[in-house]
Amino acid sequence: MGTQRFTLRELQPSDSPALIKLITEFDDDLTTHFLVDPYQAIVSGTEDRTRGVVVESPGYDGLVGTGTVRFSTVQFNGEVLPLAFLDGLKVQKEFRGKGLGYQIASWRIQKAREEYGDQCVIGTGMLHDNHASHAVARKWCREFAESAVDVRFVPALTRRPRSLAGVEVRKIAAAEYEEFAHKQNTFYRQYNLYPPGSPNSIVDALGVSVEGKKPYRYFAAVDTRGNLLAGAQTWARGILKSDTINKVPPVPRLLNRVVHLLPADFRLRDVSVSGLWYETGGIKLAQFFWEMLRWLCRDQGTIVTAAFDSRDPAMNVVTLKPWNQPRPKITLALHGPAAIHRDQLLFAKGRV
Repeated sequence: MGTQRFTLRELQPSDSPALIKLITEFDDDLTTHFLVDPYQAIVSGTEDRTRGVVVESPGYDGLVGTGTVRFSTVQFNGEVLPLAFLDGLKVQKEFRGKGLGYQIASWRIQKAREEYGDQCVIGTGMLHDNHASHAVARKWCREFAESAVDVRFVPALTRRPRSLAGVEVRKIAAAEYEEFAHKQNTFYRQYNLYPPGSPNSIVDALGVSVEGKKPYRYFAAVDTRGNLLAGAQTWARGILKSDTINKVPPVPRLLNRVVHLLPADFRLRDVSVSGLWYETGGIKLAQFFWEMLRWLCRDQGTIVTAAFDSRDPAMNVVTLKPWNQPRPKITLALHGPAAIHRDQLLFAKGRV
């Protein structure tokens, strides 16, 4: 091909058709299908302010690559700092190996630096065995937290779990926003990368809407006196986009007919559970709460996911069967004002 020239520019609404072509033709284990307008799903589908970059090349009909950066505010080594999280990286197969991954990363990092200077945290996540992503991140990050995050996938339930005496699981009311945020903040007060919540942040998340689809909900386990005992936020990625598994080995395909872990067509619509908290010593109640979330989220997805620091005892809330797969481990690449304190647990959010 000779010397390849690339142009990087901000993602814009008119890019939606080209995004569909880029992402649905992407050569990977999963194929993403947008269920709403792609630009709106990417820029307006989460509670985080999001910017995107796209790459064009002369003579190529369509987009060569894309990536996004999500902005939020998180706890970092005892301070509260801006976070710029890089995700959504896609590069067409024939253009890989030409340094585009680093160019896309650099564009997003520049935007973060323009807004926040050096007093911000920049991060990204990658599968622990994704050597190409490691190589790109090594050029800009300060450190890696290797295999730091465990992601758990379980199917939504089609049968309601057995009740727990004196406990109801439901969506929270507006009058409970302050109590919910306080108890969640208390639970995660020592976690790095946790975004502190407030009644206003709950209102903002619940206000997110794409083509009339509202992906955020907040649930709590409540006792007979109305006290909140456990809670979590859910984000229904599956009402904005779905993923088809392209390569299913024969044994898992046969096993799926028996245990029904995945939909018969292997098209996944997932709901991400984030910020799960519970009262001290309430692991059994938290496990019940988790099972109820699997039931209550069945209207928005087929798979329920959660991500945890690999050292986090809260991971025991999600009980797995031997056939619950996949169980990916995520490495974080980070660049903050200083090295992150690894004696503190990390707060983990799911993919977008």
